[in-house]
Amino acid sequence: ILQRHREQFTLSKAWDAVTHGLQIYPSSPELFKALVEISCLYTTPNKLRWMFDEHCHKKPSVVVWLFALIFEISRSGSLHRIHGLFERALANDKFHNSVILWRLYVAYEINVVHNPSAARRIFFRAIHACPWSKKLWLDGFLKLNSILTAKELSDLQEVMREKELNLRTDIYEILLQDEILP
Repeated sequence: ILQRHREQFTLSKAWDAVTHGLQIYPSSPELFKALVEISCLYTTPNKLRWMFDEHCHKKPSVVVWLFALIFEISRSGSLHRIHGLFERALANDKFHNSVILWRLYVAYEINVVHNPSAARRIFFRAIHACPWSKKLWLDGFLKLNSILTAKELSDLQEVMREKELNLRTDIYEILLQDEILP
């Protein structure tokens, strides 16, 4: 909508319309997307950071945290700020069990920061917070298989069985296949 009506809108009208919409629908991904688009075109990143911080404190939702995190990651923001955002989001009782936030945190540590030991620690925190999430457990096998030992992977598989989170293949088959492939 913003791109179609860009010529008709001034910055203040567009900003006011989106912020008013966010007051009515505080978890709307479309409105946050519009907010990011407007800020990229017309404002400084600090104004958007301030807006995200305000929404994270007053009307927190997973959508707000995800947009704040993705904005910072896409801007190659400060590692300390991004870690702080993750930790603040996950410290909130409402979001401590959010599988998507934990998965994003592990992926961030592996793919962006390239810190496997931190990813390993975060993964274990994540499965402690969300033991029912099979996808989270599988992330450990798929993304951390080079970091975790065969014994740790075997132990993880055993705990998964106890929690009735079944795998279709045995972990030893996966490990053997990885050794065979160059």
